[in-house]
Amino acid sequence: MIKNIEIKNFRCFDNLKVSGFEKINLISGKNNVGKTALLEALFLNSTPRPDTIFLLRQVRRESPKFSKTWPERTWTNFFFQQNKNITIEIEATLENGFFKQVQLFVDESVQSLEDTYQQDNDDDQEKLISLFSSSQSVLSVMHLKTRINHQESFENLIISSAKGIIGRDIKVPDIKNAFFIPSFLRVASRELTEEFDKAVLNEKRENELLKAFQSIDNSIIAVESVSIGEPNLWVKREGGNKLPLSLFGDGMNRIADIILRIVNNENSILLIDEIENGIHHSNQAAFWSIIYKLANELNVQIFATTHSLEMIEAFIKAGSEYQKMAAHFEFTRNIKTSKIIAIKRDLDTLEYGISHKKEVRGE
Repeated sequence: MIKNIEIKNFRCFDNLKVSGFEKINLISGKNNVGKTALLEALFLNSTPRPDTIFLLRQVRRESPKFSKTWPERTWTNFFFQQNKNITIEIEATLENGFFKQVQLFVDESVQSLEDTYQQDNDDDQEKLISLFSSSQSVLSVMHLKTRINHQESFENLIISSAKGIIGRDIKVPDIKNAFFIPSFLRVASRELTEEFDKAVLNEKRENELLKAFQSIDNSIIAVESVSIGEPNLWVKREGGNKLPLSLFGDGMNRIADIILRIVNNENSILLIDEIENGIHHSNQAAFWSIIYKLANELNVQIFATTHSLEMIEAFIKAGSEYQKMAAHFEFTRNIKTSKIIAIKRDLDTLEYGISHKKEVRGE
């Protein structure tokens, strides 16, 4: 579990330190104070791999066509004040006392893949290369380097925007999986169905998604996967016919994605941007109760952002039984320096602030 993080020269952060993360962490604040950037930094630190960079560019809707037209700007949006001449450093302190540092920098001396790597036959590697093949910059190469307690024991990971991706996965102690759920991205029916089938194979967890759906709509009595044509989840309401999940709106798709990521990935990290999206305020406390229960049982650390006061109130209400495993962080700017800071509150302090109409979401 990540306890602290220090972020230098990444996105909107010149130097940010956040301490005291718990099992469940809710981050609030105004727009443009770094809530999503914090999730991205945590994701990069947890999974410094080529597909991580690819997903983060998708999250920011960075078009490959832009890189073709303006290749020297391929990586600048990752850097503080778009200064690609500096090094990004993201260092996390883990629960067991280890710390993990990831460094990212642009190296324009590398002009081609052949200069740095002899491609192997790994299918995943080939797939990742194809994902980046549309980005044609020959100027920029991004390196990710990890070190564990000053021991640089892992290979450098190099991502080239010239022709593809090169490098190898870097394995990190205590973090088996990390998953990023963007605010806007709808998971494909096929992928969601595959995750559901994995959960069904685990008899102890096969009903967790049904319970989550019932917290939103108590008339739902069954969920199952159907693989005729495009694989999809089907939902049955009491007294009604089965219907594909796609007809129930993005909110149910998002809930399914969140719950299945937790259920199928014990000892992992889940990062959720704008967790309130698609969930009516009257159902948010019940949804949080499920998240608290599953995260506690399966040792999944949650980082979620929100703009919603109702979601913060639901977070407090559902966390009454889990006081010691939850924390709220308000991101705001220092009045004197304009630098971004994070203010931590436990649930009692957070509830007191709300009840006395003190600001807790950065407005």
